[in-house]
Amino acid sequence: MIEGKKEHERLELEFREKAVPATFPEMVEKSKMTEIVSREFVVISIQYGIYGSIDEILLMPKEFVVIDDKPTLKAYLSDIQQVYGYCLAFKEVIKPIDRRPIAAALRKRGTDNIYWKSPFNGNAENEIINVINHVHRLISGDEQFNSNRNPNKCRNCRLKMKCDRVVM
Repeated sequence: MIEGKKEHERLELEFREKAVPATFPEMVEKSKMTEIVSREFVVISIQYGIYGSIDEILLMPKEFVVIDDKPTLKAYLSDIQQVYGYCLAFKEVIKPIDRRPIAAALRKRGTDNIYWKSPFNGNAENEIINVINHVHRLISGDEQFNSNRNPNKCRNCRLKMKCDRVVM
């Protein structure tokens, strides 16, 4: 996490050196003709009760690509769900002003290597809404947590000393 934070800071500084200040509506309008890049774009979805900071968004003439940088080249389900959550919140921001399609992407941190990309379509949207609703039900106590069955996950967990469901 420390390495990831340092890399994000480096990329943000590099981006700011080249960036031209613009409002979001200005960026959207300009992106109809040419590719625009935005970094560390904060999104909030009041409707779904989620928020986050998108590593990078490519605003292109034919689509928007929401990119999350990861340290590996494996598209874990949790990584896909995270970037889908960003897409859902971004959709809430963009759809009132622009209807271009949105794509979700995972990229190897510190490179241009996008190793996973998928359209954020109705199936992806329904999938992430179900996950978000499940998490909200867990938090509210309306649904019970399932215990982890993998001892390797418990072994490195910082909460294992207080957890009543540790698997060793």
